[in-house]
Amino acid sequence: MASAAGLVLAAGGIAAANEAIFAPIAAHKDFTTSIKTDTNLWRLIPATAILALVCTGLENVSEPLGKGLAGLVLLAVLVIPVGNAPGPLENMSKFVGVK
Repeated sequence: MASAAGLVLAAGGIAAANEAIFAPIAAHKDFTTSIKTDTNLWRLIPATAILALVCTGLENVSEPLGKGLAGLVLLAVLVIPVGNAPGPLENMSKFVGVK
């Protein structure tokens, strides 16, 4: 697997876990009901797959460009809120107790 695809898949996994698990836990809610009722979670799978293919193609054309764009995607998913939940770093800071 290309390294750009690995970074994008990691970003997609973090975004899905944040939306389904981390945000409900940080809000002191049951995360099993959020997985059943969340309708936007299924959109992450095809979006992640398409972006991984695009970044892998860019990596074949220009390796620094593909890896750099995939790295920026991973950084953006960690910092910027994706979907209905706050960002993963914000949820983790709530979970740990840091405001």
